[in-house]
This record gives sequence, structure tokens and C-alpha cells, in this order.
Amino acid sequence: MNAGPKILCAVGLALGLQASSAAAQTPEQVWKQAIADQNQAYSRTPHAMLKIQDAVYLSNGETAFLKGRRDQPASWRWTKARDASNILEISLKDKKLSVLRFGKAVAPSTIQKGLSLTQDFDLVGQPTQVGAGIEGWRIFLFNQNMPAAKKFTSVSYFPYDPSFRVTAQFTADPHLRPRVFRTSRGTDKQFFHAGDARFTLKGKSVTLPLYAGSTNPSEIAPMSAFFTTVSSLGLKMTVFPARSAGTFVRIASRIPCHIIAERSGESENSKRR
Repeated sequence: MNAGPKILCAVGLALGLQASSAAAQTPEQVWKQAIADQNQAYSRTPHAMLKIQDAVYLSNGETAFLKGRRDQPASWRWTKARDASNILEISLKDKKLSVLRFGKAVAPSTIQKGLSLTQDFDLVGQPTQVGAGIEGWRIFLFNQNMPAAKKFTSVSYFPYDPSFRVTAQFTADPHLRPRVFRTSRGTDKQFFHAGDARFTLKGKSVTLPLYAGSTNPSEIAPMSAFFTTVSSLGLKMTVFPARSAGTFVRIASRIPCHIIAERSGESENSKRR
């Protein structure tokens, strides 16, 4: 990576959405398709966000237990306290999982692929940061009959605004300095400053710092920007209540490269992430 290259980019400010380029589609059509895809991810796919019944995060050396009545899966919840009603046990030691179901060993690889518990309940887990720069695991319990998923109709965004399609100059940070951000869950995650995008929005000059999850240039895609209000973008509106961790802009790209994306309208009732 060359030190501090300036690259002409089209930067899309997409709050929770990533709009990929599509042949023969207008920017607005791409934006609408991204919303349709997000609706699927929220409630309609087997592992949709609103089908999560419970989740647990494991640091090295920790064990979690799925607790509840065996004949009532809707009662199952994660705990880190062992007792006689445990359905399943997952431990993390030396970066390796071990899984016991009703006292019998289960192949740990099934957690990432999906471990079926009943017809409508399964587990899926992935490695993730559980603290700033500290790797662990998160394990989701999915319930295909979650009321929130059944009631969900669509995410709600402000109308498409073509004025948010901007051209920016990107200056890469060759040092990829680390930066810690607080999540809405109350934990910290570490990212690395990939560089800054500079552009004009609504007549105001904006500098948007962008962050990556890796210091490996080949893995810097996508980048994200984090903020608690959108005042720095020249807008007078509240994205989240003051108690929240904030929101983010995500840009699908590599450094150095040309960035082509679209801006999505700020959500009127966005979900914290």
C-alpha cells in the first residue's frame, strides 16, 4: 500500500445497507433491491435476525449452558450457571469449542454449519470479538416461530435522495492505527483506521474516517464508519436515542481502489447493531 494515496471515489452512505452494482439498474432500483434483501435478512431466512431467541458470547475458558424445559423449546435460554435442566453445554478453551448435548459429545464443526435441536430450533455460532482485540465466539439460538419475525413487514427508511450520491477523495492510512468502539451490547471492539473519505454534502465539507476489521490490505473490504449523530454529515436529524452506541456507514471496497456505492436514506426506526 502506498503511503497516503488520494483516490477519486464514489462514496455511498449506506446505513445498514450495502448496495452492489447491478447491470441495467438505476441507483434507485439498486437501493430498493438492497432494502428487499434486508427485509429477507431480518425476518424470512432461516437464520434471520428477528428469529434469534437468545444469544451468548464466550471468552476463552468460559462455558455456556442452554437451559429450560426439554419439552418447551420456547423456554430455552443461555446461562453460564450449570444446573439439572441444561439442554446443551458449549465450552471454549484454547480457541477450540467442545459441545455436549444431554451429556453426549457433539462435533464442534456443527456449530458453524448449524446444529438442529428440534424441527424449529437450531444453533449457529461464529468467531467474533468479545472485547477489544479479544477473539471469542457468539452462539445464537434460532426459533422459526419467533413472534417478532412473524409480525415484521419491512424496515422503514426515508425516501431515496439522489443528492447523497457523492464523489469523494480517499486518503489511505498506511499505518492502519487501531481504534476501539463501544457496541450497543456494551462491549468494545477494535477496528483499524483505513483512511479518510473527503467530499461535499449539501454544500458542506465532510471528512469521514473509515475503519477495517483487519490490518491485511487484502481483507479490507468492506470498510465502516461509526458515529452517534449525523450532524457531521450536514444533516439535522437524530439517528438513535442518546443512550445508544450509534450507527455506522458501510462501504464495500478495497484499498486502494475505486468505490462505487449508493446512499440509503436514514431509517426512521432503524435497529441498533
